[in-house]
Formats: sequence, C-alpha cells, structure tokens
Amino acid sequence: MNMSELTRYPAVAESFYPSDEQELLNLVSSLLEQAPRPVQKEMRIKALLVPHAGYAFCGHIAAGAYKYLENLAAGTVFLMGNAHAYLFEGIALDSHEFWLSPFGKVPVNKEMAEKFIAAAPSLVHYLNIAHHSDHVLEVQLPFLQKTLQPGFSILPLLFGENKTVSAQQRAEKLIGQALGEEDLIIASSDLSHFPAYHDANVIDSKTLEYIVNLDVRGLQRHVRSTLKRKIPHEDALFCGPDAVVTLMHIAAEKNWKARKISYCNSGDATWQDREAVVGYGAVVFYC
Repeated sequence: MNMSELTRYPAVAESFYPSDEQELLNLVSSLLEQAPRPVQKEMRIKALLVPHAGYAFCGHIAAGAYKYLENLAAGTVFLMGNAHAYLFEGIALDSHEFWLSPFGKVPVNKEMAEKFIAAAPSLVHYLNIAHHSDHVLEVQLPFLQKTLQPGFSILPLLFGENKTVSAQQRAEKLIGQALGEEDLIIASSDLSHFPAYHDANVIDSKTLEYIVNLDVRGLQRHVRSTLKRKIPHEDALFCGPDAVVTLMHIAAEKNWKARKISYCNSGDATWQDREAVVGYGAVVFYC
C-alpha cells in the first residue's frame, strides 16, 4: 500500500485556512498569541467545543479554546462532529492510517477504531467518503498540532443523519468507556445559522449558557421554543447537535465543569454585513 492510500489529504486547505506551511504557521501562531490567557491554569482540560468555519471568521474563537491545550501531552484526541458533506446513517470512522495537514501527519488510532466497530457494528463503520471532503474535523488539526505536544493520535468520528437518539447514547457509552486520563474530546459545532446579527447574539448567548450548565433538556427546550418563534432566517441553532449533546452527556457523567471562552458571529468580520450571520462559540470542559 502506498502513502497516498494510507493518508487522508487536506480537503479544505486554502479555502478554510492557508495551504502554505509558513503562512499557516504565522496565522495560527498569531491567533494563539492574541488569545486571552487561560484562567485557572490548574484546571485539567478534558474537552473543547469549538467552531469549524474558515479561520478568517472564527479562527480567533477557536484559538481562545486551543490556548488551553498549549504544551499539553495527550494520548488520543476524539474528534466529533456532524457530517456536512455526505449523507449516511450511523457514525463514520476513517480507515486511513494518517491525516495530513500543512504541518505534517497525525496518526489515526486504528486500534480504537476497530474496538468501536466491534462493540457497535450496526452503528459505527468505516466510511471514508464521508470524511473525504468534510471540513468540520479537518480544520481542527492545525490547532492541535501547534498546541499539543507531539505524539498524540486522533479518532475522527462523524455523525450521520440518525433519526433517533440511540446514536448519541451509544457514542456516549463507547467514548466514555474508552476515554483514558490523557485523552481529549474535541467536539465541533457552529451556532446560529443565518439570523440577523442581534438575533444571533441573543439566541447564541442562551445556547452557550445551557451548554456550560450541561443542561441537555434545557438546551432542547431552547431549540424548540426558539424555532417556534419563527425568527427570520434562523434555520438551526447549531449544526453539530449529536457532537454537542454527546459531549454534554459525557461531561455530566464524569462530573466535569464547563466554561465559556469566547463568542462572535460572522457579522463581526469587517467585510460582512449583518443581515444573515453564523454564530461561533468556544467552551472548555475540565475537572
């Protein structure tokens, strides 16, 4: 098997972040340097909730969370998101040995992937096409490579169009049982999709409050009541529902705490109007 068959190559380099290594290094380093210093350095970081839009829109929001990982040694990073580029049911793993970014290769924990498939073969499966052009997890790689100490692996998990909560519940069990002391969870979701600037700020503030409080039922009520109000152009309160709720349940089960790091929306970018925006927030989970 040649290297191209072993490696998942970047799909959105240049469109979501620079494809040139030095340009990307300059950008990520600058974003991390400008991010606020973490509070309570004695926190043991267990997970992050971060956005996945282009770095020009939300890179500074992601950097505020990833700054908490600087110089941290990690084992496996469980990357979770909802698929944006391919329709399927279940949870898609990727069978490549490595994921590549402009900063180099990161190994995939294939042993863990096989364990997940063996434990839940009707739910978890290899589906490389789901990962092939999806940006949700890929855009996390450069931040991980520039904050964590070398030597970590990743387990990319994309949720498909699952019609019941069983996928979340089984994912919670699989990840919760597999999670070691040195492992991390990175869940990715953007927030409000396409309301006006002020509406997004109000809606997303409440969404983040429920997430930080690990209040899944409150979050679900918030989603239902907000959508019933028919706020113009509000299509979704967040685009990673399975990833968000799975992380919240795991955090509650393990008695982690959560802290909101930062928030903005696309209307804060200088060249964007504020008629239809997307929200971006970052939360750190710790014990």
